[in-house]
Amino acid sequence: MIVKSICPYCGVGCGIEIESKNGKVLKILPQKDHPLSKGKLCIKGSFLKEVVNSKERLKFPLLNKGRSFKKISWKEAINLVAEQFSRIKKTYGSNSIGIFASTKCTNEENYLLQKFARVAIGTNNIDNPTRLCHAPTSYGLYQVLGNSAMTNSYEDLSESELILIFGDNPALTQPVAFELISKERENKEIVVVDVKKTETAEKADDFLMIKPNTDVLFLVGMAKVILEENLEDQEFIKKRTEGFENFKEKVKSFDLKEISELTGIKEEKIREISRKYAKTKKAAIVYGMGITQQSNSLETILALTNLVLLTGHVGKPGTGLNPLRGCNNVQGCCDMGCLPNVYPGYSSLTEETIKKFKKIWKVNSLPISKGLSLVEMVEAIPERILGLYVVGVNPLISFPDLNRIERDFKNLEFLVVQDIFLTETAELADVVLPSACFAEKTGTFTNSERRVQLIQKAAKPPGKALEDWKIVKLIAKKMGFGKYFNFKSPEQIFEEIRKCVGIYSGMSYGKLKKKSLQWPCDKENPNGTKILYGKSFGKKEKAVFYPPTFTRKEFNEDFPFVLTTFRFLEHYNTGSMSRRVEFLKKIKPEALLEMNEEDAKELGIKEGEKVKVISPLAEVEAKVKFSHICKGCVALPFHFKETKTNKLIWRRLDPVSKIPSLKYCYVRIEKISKAQEKNQ
Repeated sequence: MIVKSICPYCGVGCGIEIESKNGKVLKILPQKDHPLSKGKLCIKGSFLKEVVNSKERLKFPLLNKGRSFKKISWKEAINLVAEQFSRIKKTYGSNSIGIFASTKCTNEENYLLQKFARVAIGTNNIDNPTRLCHAPTSYGLYQVLGNSAMTNSYEDLSESELILIFGDNPALTQPVAFELISKERENKEIVVVDVKKTETAEKADDFLMIKPNTDVLFLVGMAKVILEENLEDQEFIKKRTEGFENFKEKVKSFDLKEISELTGIKEEKIREISRKYAKTKKAAIVYGMGITQQSNSLETILALTNLVLLTGHVGKPGTGLNPLRGCNNVQGCCDMGCLPNVYPGYSSLTEETIKKFKKIWKVNSLPISKGLSLVEMVEAIPERILGLYVVGVNPLISFPDLNRIERDFKNLEFLVVQDIFLTETAELADVVLPSACFAEKTGTFTNSERRVQLIQKAAKPPGKALEDWKIVKLIAKKMGFGKYFNFKSPEQIFEEIRKCVGIYSGMSYGKLKKKSLQWPCDKENPNGTKILYGKSFGKKEKAVFYPPTFTRKEFNEDFPFVLTTFRFLEHYNTGSMSRRVEFLKKIKPEALLEMNEEDAKELGIKEGEKVKVISPLAEVEAKVKFSHICKGCVALPFHFKETKTNKLIWRRLDPVSKIPSLKYCYVRIEKISKAQEKNQ
């Protein structure tokens, strides 16, 4: 049997074909007729069979017996989970339980998870890993433009004449998409702005090395040049925006010379890029977590939206503002309402929303008060949060301040982890529930460009593992809420999604079996939407300019370097899947500290030498690799449990989007003496 499916790694959503026999996966190959990937996969996708068939897959429910796990039946597991959640809810209240949804689960499963949180538990304490990657995008783009998603599409970006890439390295993080958007290079210029000369920068036409945490200043500088030289799109501004005059006055207060000094980019270079962006007919912006994972990242996102509105580069082919999502279903997870401040379809927490969902779900009450974000839930342990239900997330590697995270998780009264492997987080759980992976379920994923794609079940889950939606249904039923979760298939769940999420209302499994669709897909757009904002901004008539702000970071003499994190091509996020593949582990076996050669020489450090990386919270050790990175900045990958990079990073949050500053942490670098190395 051969079925079509989607790669479960990054936000591109490459097409794959799964060949199976007797419920076992035999081959996973690229899908030649896929509208995006067109027969291509990156190296991680090429080794998916090894992930699915790994001997380390969870096969049975497990009960933590102190230092070891005991296999238990599904009946025992469900009874225990339902009993403990009911007890905590009754004793401490509904808001004493939190739920981590998964960007690896299908839309149907995530929809059921948020419904479980709101109906069975009675809380808005539900969030997902977008909080750690693109939360500022969700807030900023929705606030200004009306939707928190890519305005254009990967294929459309191949038409761009100019692409500015901020804080992303798609040549490694999304290689199939990068190949697509960099097509027609003789008619296109690609400019990269980053703290490091990445593989993408190497392939670009121009590279601007920027100092950490100053992207917002560079963007304000671009706006200043465009306004000074009268390059703005006055007709677009007049017809489709508001707040321009206040924005213009605020921009005047910034000094271009000071911007140049703080960013490290020459004033003339800022002018050159600004002119190109304003004058090029098809100019697009692409960005990633290099600018979103900071404690002032919402300022940067709003500066990006200002620039797009100033030039009118939105709503047209080859233009727009295009965030590259990290995980395969980050977009869908948010669309389904797995967020503490909105219901499905980004319905705000109002009486009107509650009334709507009471009617659809046929319930008497629903929570209206804003819930806690991922990091806030952990910070609330054990005073306010006593129980956690963690689905397909590995906080013990991905969260900041890992030492404290581990202590916090151990202080929970009850922790349930539902996953395909015994992750570092699952090792702390009271109960572990084994789930099916992408190849063993039917459902939909929504990629970075709002493309909803159907996946079909090709194999049987190992042992007694179950699809995530079935597990949620079992727990809800045991807790006495079965009638609200009486679904017999993912397709039935999707039919309810269509009623709740307007931008999905025009879709069906029948249509998706024929082709994927980009939302909004509704009565007005029955075939989906390739480009957003051609005529209007979401539900708003006009988009709003926001006066720019810049939060200056103070220099710390005891920790003179800024640490940023990055990804390898061969590994993915916490490594829970990619590091189960021996071939990938051999290519990239360990974390290496990337460092500017001049900085290293000043400290007497040689390439290949092991050093200590010390932050105010913790220290790790890693070998040094010289790279073209901004002076005063160092970089570590975070895939490796042996290094646990994120234990260095504090939990400083963006005040609105609540994203932690994973890309900006003060550290110092110390040599390790030969005596110390010998003792190790």
